[in-house]
Amino acid sequence: MITTTENGLYQQGQTFLHRLDPRVKVLSCLLMVVLAFAAAGWLQLFALVVMASIAVWTISPLSYSVWRICWMLRWILLFTLLMHLLMSPGRTLWGTSWLSLDGLLMGFFVCVQMLLAIVVSALLAVTTSTETLARTFGWFVKPLHWLGCRTGEWQKMLLLTMDFIPVVQEEIRVSSASDVGNHAENTQTNRMGRWSVWMQKLQGLLSRLVDRGDTIAHRIAEDGDSCYLPAELSPLVPMALLDQLFSMAITLLVICYWLAG
Repeated sequence: MITTTENGLYQQGQTFLHRLDPRVKVLSCLLMVVLAFAAAGWLQLFALVVMASIAVWTISPLSYSVWRICWMLRWILLFTLLMHLLMSPGRTLWGTSWLSLDGLLMGFFVCVQMLLAIVVSALLAVTTSTETLARTFGWFVKPLHWLGCRTGEWQKMLLLTMDFIPVVQEEIRVSSASDVGNHAENTQTNRMGRWSVWMQKLQGLLSRLVDRGDTIAHRIAEDGDSCYLPAELSPLVPMALLDQLFSMAITLLVICYWLAG
């Protein structure tokens, strides 16, 4: 999806999740992922699925991006399911010795856990810009500054890395366009071998990326303003009304999760 996005996966909007404090979203995302993989039964997992479904519904105009990410990872999920089906001990299917019923059930369970982690992570990426995520990262690691850690430099490096996404995107588009233009040269491709041609294209792409990176580095060195840290986040407490409601919903989810276990 990097060839179709300008700022990571972020999509501008005015949905409920967009208006939440990014620190609340990051902590809630981590909590959901931990609870998903710590679930011991289907009831606990069902509570998380309901919460994730409501969250996706709140960004319904942009939910296509979330489902697209899940679809892109379908082969990983299928591989996970097959590994459990073929490799797990226990009851078997249809009297065969190489198809495990317990493995199939466990495979579905693990796939749902993975889907939950993917969905909540995608929700965070779709509703939070890269600059906001960098500011949130800086807020979380700020206490390390008292120990002498250069947290400001960490935040600068993170911002520069995220700003390099459009550069990679442009180079991939240029490489794709050149592939289309050279599609007619099949005879030369057959003689040289596909592997040699692919290595030449990769070498050219990496060379252009290095040159673009050097250009960006020289520009930053000449203009210090382009490397300033973003504005700090506002105090978390007192929390806004939306953040309070969302925190209450997460607390209710944890209670239901505990009762289901």
